[in-house]
Order: sequence, then structure tokens, then C-alpha cells
Amino acid sequence: MKRLYTLLLSVLLTLTGLHCQAQSFEGGLMAGVVASQINGDGYGGYHQIGWTGGVFGRIPTDGPTSWQMELKYSLFGAHSSVEEIDYGMAPMDIRLHYIELPIMFRYNLSQFRINEKTLDFLTLELGLSGDFLAKNLQSAYNDGGYSNPSWLFFSVTGNVGVQIDLNERLGVNIRSMNSLTPCRWRPESPSIFYGHYYNIVLQAAITYTIRPANLSASNNTEY
Repeated sequence: MKRLYTLLLSVLLTLTGLHCQAQSFEGGLMAGVVASQINGDGYGGYHQIGWTGGVFGRIPTDGPTSWQMELKYSLFGAHSSVEEIDYGMAPMDIRLHYIELPIMFRYNLSQFRINEKTLDFLTLELGLSGDFLAKNLQSAYNDGGYSNPSWLFFSVTGNVGVQIDLNERLGVNIRSMNSLTPCRWRPESPSIFYGHYYNIVLQAAITYTIRPANLSASNNTEY
């Protein structure tokens, strides 16, 4: 856990440094729910309902683009469905607590219009996340909860999503996240590229943006 605390402190210091160096720097909070599954566990469906929450820092570039760094704590995993149990599969519950560090490239659709209305309230996102496992609990075959050390401490996740701004501060973020590297190895697999366990996650979160006073005053965009 000391490594995680050091990592969190480094990220917070980085965000603080960016805030001091960039007058257009924006920050904010985000919180929401996730639905997840684990590809490779033999079960299907987004049956594990978890949560996510954290902070973000955003730096605009020239034009409609910007970069966003996030620090989140999220609950992923997998859960058996009623249908799977009725079919004869064992009850299963996997809960993986992650500290996520996504870096997202964002493209605002302000240059596009539909029926003379600008789409500046929509922003597309694409990026990568380094995910650090903070805690894991697994219950299967009615054995009760136990810690499984075979889950990997670090994995890389691809993120794609859309930000829908409701007003100057509030927004809704919808995102799909798929592991690019395994969250757990399958020893019997002959390849390092497939045949292992991967997180697959859908996220819906509310965002609250804190803008500098000079930027808020000059922002006359209406949604």
C-alpha cells in the first residue's frame, strides 16, 4: 500500500503543478456507477455493479482539443447471474478495487452543427489508463470470501467515451473500458496476447468542473 500512497501523492502534486503553470487549467470531481465483467472467467454479462469516484485535471490545447488526467478509485469485477446459476454454474463473485490513472485525449464537437445548433456540449474521449490493484476479494463455489494473490497488481486499460455537458459545470460522462493487458494470467495459455483474464467495464458518471474565474467569466456558451 505504500507504493499506492506514493503514487497518489505524485499525481496530486502533478495536478497542483499544472494548475500553477496554466491559467486555463480546469479541474473537477467525478462520481458514478460501473457495470463490469471479466473476459475469460466462463461467465457472461455486466452483472457486477460497482462504483467509481475521483478527481480530474484538464488542459486545453489549440482548437477544440484538450488533455485530461484523472485519479479515480473504482470497483470492478464479475458476478454470476441467476440464469447461470439455474443452468448449473457455481455462484461466483469477484470484486477488484482499482486506483485508476487515465490520460485522455478529448475532442469537442463545437465545429459541427445539427439543425443550426452547435454540438459544443459533446466531447469525444480516447485514452489509456494505468490501473493499480488496491484490494481483491473473490467468492466462488460457496467457499466464502478470500484474497487471491494471482490477480495482477498493474494492468493497462483502453478508454473510449463521450462527455455530455449539461451546463457550464455539470456533465455526464459515458465510457467503455477494456483491458489491453491481462488483469490475471492463465498459466495454461500458450500465448501472452490471448487466453487470459481481462476487465470489461461500462461507466456512467456525473462530472463537476471547476473553472478559473477568468475563464468562467469569458465563457458565454449556452446549452
